[in-house]
Amino acid sequence: MIIVVGSGIIGSWTAYLFAKAGEEVYIIEQSQNAGDGISGRNSGVLHSGIYYDTDSLKSKMCIRGYEMALPFFQSNNIPYSICGKVITTGSSETKEEEIDKISSLEKLYENGKSLGIPNLEIVKNPERRWEHVLGSHSIWIPKTGVVDVPMYLKALWKSCESVGVQFLKNKKVSIENGTVFCTDRRTEEKEELESTFFINAGGLYSDDLLIQSGNLDFQIRPNKGEYFRLKKPLPYQTLVYPLPMKSSTALGVHYTFHLGGDAYAGPNSNWVESKEDYKIQTPGSEYFQSLKKILDFYKEDDLTEGYVGLRPRLFYNGEAIKDFVIHRESNWIHLLGMESPGLTSAPAIAEEVGNQLGLKILK
Repeated sequence: MIIVVGSGIIGSWTAYLFAKAGEEVYIIEQSQNAGDGISGRNSGVLHSGIYYDTDSLKSKMCIRGYEMALPFFQSNNIPYSICGKVITTGSSETKEEEIDKISSLEKLYENGKSLGIPNLEIVKNPERRWEHVLGSHSIWIPKTGVVDVPMYLKALWKSCESVGVQFLKNKKVSIENGTVFCTDRRTEEKEELESTFFINAGGLYSDDLLIQSGNLDFQIRPNKGEYFRLKKPLPYQTLVYPLPMKSSTALGVHYTFHLGGDAYAGPNSNWVESKEDYKIQTPGSEYFQSLKKILDFYKEDDLTEGYVGLRPRLFYNGEAIKDFVIHRESNWIHLLGMESPGLTSAPAIAEEVGNQLGLKILK
């Protein structure tokens, strides 16, 4: 028997692949409404992996996860679009800043080539191809896309149930003096759990179980990303991103859209104390200052408050970890720092965990 803690995209993929491999699998979810956490509060972008080092888990899992996800979308009629993405240098205040941006863009392009990302292209004066995009240089990534996340989650949960996965909602897992318990959040009834393996896919709360087991080395700190809804979409369906900040894993305020027609700017990056802080704190005027560096299509009053997501930023002994971490302790596998590109990487992360446990994961 295998118990997965958390029914987000990564936990559900893990349960699905394990059940397909013939395992008895249970998902324990602390919320009554699965998908309330990280998985249900992101931009739905299918990433190419261009931002990540060639030897990182993020690049490997992102590229492999993309390959696994598309057939799943197709076989389950999940709406998605491989619309491509433009990464632009954006506007610059000085010539020195512009030169630095072009150099960073070229390094990013070379990193993408070394990863084997197909059909990358450096485009000068991108506004000639994509109206309203600012900047002297850009990278065009045809492989990037967007997916309908709510439909994706529903199809994945349905697939889990079809192979025998059982969902236990509104229940919280804890470790007390080495014993694992499950507590019903409504009745406070507690029972002891036994399992061959436990998979901790708790997202923002994944460090809680480690701390309870006595491991104080890892810490998850919530980082808020706010999205502002735009009154109108661009006249074409393409994602538009700035160059990522060198000092952060955040990719910067960018333009994206949902397949239902809504367009958004976001997310930004703000540290917060609470893992349940979903309030927008950034003024629209400040947000607009970031957006107008990459697009000249919008005015400040085109932005209205949208929604908020929280990233599970991982620290080890106080030092920031920028990669995914798959950490094993006894019969526990802890999935830590599963922020972007977690949505794209999810099936590959599940596959990797299965391989580490010696399960016969079906390809």
